[in-house]
Amino acid sequence: MKLPKLLLGAAMAALLAQPALAEYPEKPIELIVAFAPGGGTDVAARSVAMFMEKYLGNGASIAVINKPGAGGELGWTALSQAAPDGYTIGMINPPSFVALTVEGKAKYKLQDFQMIGNIVLDPGILVVGKDSQYQTLDALMAASKAAPGAIVVGTSGAAGSSEHIGILNLNRSAGSSFTPAFFGSTAPVRQALLGGHIPAATMNLSEALPLIRSGDIRLLGVMSLERSTYLPDAPTFKEQGYDLVVTASRGLAAPAGTPPEMVEKLQAALKAAMADPEYVKTAEAAEIPLAYLDGTDYRALLARMESELAETWKVTPWR
Repeated sequence: MKLPKLLLGAAMAALLAQPALAEYPEKPIELIVAFAPGGGTDVAARSVAMFMEKYLGNGASIAVINKPGAGGELGWTALSQAAPDGYTIGMINPPSFVALTVEGKAKYKLQDFQMIGNIVLDPGILVVGKDSQYQTLDALMAASKAAPGAIVVGTSGAAGSSEHIGILNLNRSAGSSFTPAFFGSTAPVRQALLGGHIPAATMNLSEALPLIRSGDIRLLGVMSLERSTYLPDAPTFKEQGYDLVVTASRGLAAPAGTPPEMVEKLQAALKAAMADPEYVKTAEAAEIPLAYLDGTDYRALLARMESELAETWKVTPWR
C-alpha cells in the first residue's frame, strides 16, 4: 500500500524539479543580428527587443549580438546551429536569407528554423549622388543601355541580396546592363556613394531616408507597388514604366527544435510588442516600416520567396 504513495511522491518531486514555463526566461536571451551595428536590421532588432522584454516578463533581458560576415551567412548559420533551448533567437533577412539556400551555398536550410514572426517589409530604392548627372531613372537607364556594363550600382548586401536580385531582374526585364558592386552592409555603400566612388546605389528605403531628405543623395525610384508614406512624392519604378518590385523582410526566428511553449511565448511577446502604442510610436520615429506576420504566415512568405528565387536562379543565376 505504500508503493502508490511513493510513486506519487516521486512524480511530484519530478514536476517540482522541472522549471515552470512561467519562469521563462530565467537568463538573458541572445538575439543574433547577422550584420554590423547601425544598419536597418540592427536598428529594427534593438527597437523591438526592448518591447519584447516587457511582454516576456520575469525580468527578461534580450542582448543583441552582431555577427556580420558573408552577406549574413555567418550569423544565420550560427543561429541554425545554436542550442534550441529558447535562449538564442535571431533576425533573418529574406530574400537574401533564402537566396543562399537556393544557390546551394548556405550551411543551413529553411527547415532548420522555427519562425517567430515578421517585423518589417522594407522596399528597395535606387539612388545617386546629389551632384549626379542623372536626374531621372530614365536618364540612368539610357546611360546603362548606351554603355553596357559601365555603370556600377553599389548594393548594401552581398551577391543574392534583395538589392542584387533586383538589379538582375531590372537588367533582364528592361534591357539595362548595370554592374553590381557588393559592399556587404549599409554604411560602406552609403559612404561610397557620398564620396563619389560609385555613380549609383541600391539599398532599403529606411536606410536612406535621412540622406534623401537632407538632399545628400537623390532618389530615382522606389521598388514597391505603391508609394511610401515616408516619401509620398517619390515615384515607384512601376509608375515610371519599369515593372520591378523588391522588398526586404526582417523577422525573428529560433533554431528548429526550440520547445513549443517557449516559441509560443516569444511569438506572443512579439505580437504584443508590435501592437504596443509606444513601440509603434518609436518605430515611426525611427521610420521603420512595420508589417507584422505571425509565425505561420511568415513561414509561408519565406516558402514563396524561396520558390520564386529558384525560378529566377534558373533564368539569371546571381553567381
